[in-house]
Parts: sequence; structure tokens; C-alpha cells
Amino acid sequence: MDTKFSVALHILIYISETEKTPSSENLAQSVNTNASHIRKITLLLKQAGLIASQQGKSGFYLVKEPADISLKEVYQAVYPEKTLLHVHEDANPNCPVGSRIEQVLSPVFEDAEASLLNRLNQENLSDLITDMYKIN
Repeated sequence: MDTKFSVALHILIYISETEKTPSSENLAQSVNTNASHIRKITLLLKQAGLIASQQGKSGFYLVKEPADISLKEVYQAVYPEKTLLHVHEDANPNCPVGSRIEQVLSPVFEDAEASLLNRLNQENLSDLITDMYKIN
């Protein structure tokens, strides 16, 4: 799995906790990446209605309160059509394992993904911010 989800959360927390309106460059410095990578992720967050920017002004702001942004919502913003676990394709249909492997694995994989999304739905951005300030 790539790091878009953690970078998106980093961006949202930074936007929430900074006093100024952060630009792509400010966010890139905090994440320690390039601004073009940040712009790709902020575009996804904007499309999901989590952040916005004012035309003619540099920087981003949260559209919702941190307590109203679930981690599931952020995950689905950066991975709008992603399935976590995939069963390999083209298994040998003439093999006793290959002919049944998809039917065996699919329910397990679907349950695992549902569990992850359920867990992410139980946490919000405000929870992460609170936890962040507990760390010395």
C-alpha cells in the first residue's frame, strides 16, 4: 500500500492546527515531499469536500470541523475505488485448488476490508489531533 492515506491525514491535521492558511509548499515542507505530490492529494481532498481554497489566494482550509471528518471519509477520498485485497486472476480451472481459490478467499478478503472501514469510521480527525498532543 502506498502512503497517500497517511499523507492526506498529515495534510488535514496540519491545516487544522496551523494558524495561517497553509500553501502546497508549506504542506510539502511538513510532509517532507515535493509540492506537486501535495497538490495531487489536496485535489482528492478538495473533490471529496474536505478542504477548499479561495480563488486568488494561496492556501487551504478545512470545510468541516475535525470532529466531523472520519478517517474512513479520508481513506475513501484518496482511494475512491480501491479494493484492498485481490484474489489473483487466471488460476488454473482444472486444478482442485485453482478452481476454488476465489470462492474461498473472497469472503475472507471482503470481511477484512469491511472491518478496516468500520474501524476507520470509528475515528475522526479530532481524535488524531488529541492523540498527537499527548505525545511528548
